[in-house]
Amino acid sequence: MTIVTSSRKPAPEVRKIAKEIAFALDYPYVQRGKTGIRDMGTNDPKIIFLSGSKRKGPIFDLMVNGDIIFSMLLTNVNEIERTGEFRKGFVTREHELFNFLSPYIPITYDEKADGPIVFCGTQKKQYILQVMV
Repeated sequence: MTIVTSSRKPAPEVRKIAKEIAFALDYPYVQRGKTGIRDMGTNDPKIIFLSGSKRKGPIFDLMVNGDIIFSMLLTNVNEIERTGEFRKGFVTREHELFNFLSPYIPITYDEKADGPIVFCGTQKKQYILQVMV
């Protein structure tokens, strides 16, 4: 099972994007409280961890069995109204991102996607993530 969590005291925007990612990927969002991130990995082999970066934006880490296997900086998060159909999972136009993430999370490759990572959120919202790997 995979879970999505954030830092212990996340900024409101980090908590919001973590919850939206959890919704899009159909994974539970778990508040950490005082639990260390390494301690969470004993029950759940895969964890998506979002933490704040003071300068450039949230950091998305994918952990498997307590080890970070993929990390990317979310340099910009665009939130727009969703006009098309609702789709679960991420959509990417970047072939390398697709190849790396597809074994771990639901992601679709579409060369016509609006950004490097696009996903549908709650309340008719769509998110476009500009990332730096």
